[in-house]
Amino acid sequence: MNPSSEPSDAGPPPDPEEVGLHPDLVSNPDPDNGTGTWLVVFVLLFASVAVAVFLFMPPTSPDGTPAAATSAEPTTESPGPEPEPTTSPEAPTTEAATTADPETTAETTGPALPTEPPSVHPPCTTYLDGGAAPASEVEAALDEAAGTQFWTNSTVEFSPDLLKAIAWMESGWQSDIVACDGGTGLMQIQPTTEKFVNQRFEADFDREDADENAMLGSAQLQWLAKYFAVNYFGGEDPGAYSLDDDCSRDDAVPDHQERCLLNSVISAYQAGFGTVEAALDAGTGYTNLQYVETVRALLELRPWEGSA
Repeated sequence: MNPSSEPSDAGPPPDPEEVGLHPDLVSNPDPDNGTGTWLVVFVLLFASVAVAVFLFMPPTSPDGTPAAATSAEPTTESPGPEPEPTTSPEAPTTEAATTADPETTAETTGPALPTEPPSVHPPCTTYLDGGAAPASEVEAALDEAAGTQFWTNSTVEFSPDLLKAIAWMESGWQSDIVACDGGTGLMQIQPTTEKFVNQRFEADFDREDADENAMLGSAQLQWLAKYFAVNYFGGEDPGAYSLDDDCSRDDAVPDHQERCLLNSVISAYQAGFGTVEAALDAGTGYTNLQYVETVRALLELRPWEGSA
C-alpha cells in the first residue's frame, strides 16, 4: 500500500503565530538569501567556544598565575608543632662488631653429653633377635671383660669405667642394636674387627652375643694400648701399660686434646688406629676430638649408675 494515499489523522498544521514564528519567515524562510541563517550559526558557534574555554581552562590565582590542580577539597595543615627530625643510630663499625674482649667473652657450650641412651635411630638401624640385655647384665659383662687380660706377655691397666664409657658412647648400652655401618652390639664391633681380634688373640668371640661382644671390645682396647705405648710413648715390649693417666700436661691445653696414650686409644677406637697414627706422625691433633672429649666426660659423669 502506498503511504501517501493513507488518510492522515494528524490534523491541520499549527498557526505560525501560535508557535512564535513570524509569518514572513514561514512563507520565506531565507528572505536575505541565507545571510541571517549563517549569522545565527556563527553566534552559536562563538558562544560554544566561549563556554568550552571557560569550563576547561585551569583557574587562576589573583596574581594571574595558574592555581595548582590538586584535590577539589582544600587541605589544611595541622596546627600542632612540626615533628622533630629523628636519626637512626649509627651502625657499629666492623671492628667493634667483630672484636670481643677475651676476658668477658663467654665460653661456648658444647653439645649435651649422651647421658641417656638414644631412643631414635636412622631407618637403616636393625636389631638382633632376642631383644636387649638388662642393664645389670650389661654392666656385669663389661666388668668381666675389663678384668680379662688378653696379652700373654704384657699387661694393660685400665678402669672398667673406661670400657663402660666407650660402650655408652657407642651404643647407649643397647646390646641388640646393629648400626647402619654394620657396628654391632654394646661395643659396636665391626665384622673386620671381630675377625682381627679373634685371629690376633686366638679366640672365637661372636659379636652378636652380649658377653662376647664386651670381650671383643676389651681385647681391641688392649691391643690399641700396647700398639701406641710401644710405638709412640716409649713403652717396652713386653711391658705394662696404663690408661689411668689423665693426660694433664699443659694448663693452656684441654686434657682431651693432649697427646697421650689414653687420648690416642680412645680416638683410635672410633677413628681407627691408622687415622690416629697419621695424626701423631704429622704432629696434628686428633680428628675426632668431640668423641674423645665426650668419652672422657662420661668417665666422670658415670651416667650408667642407677640404671643397672
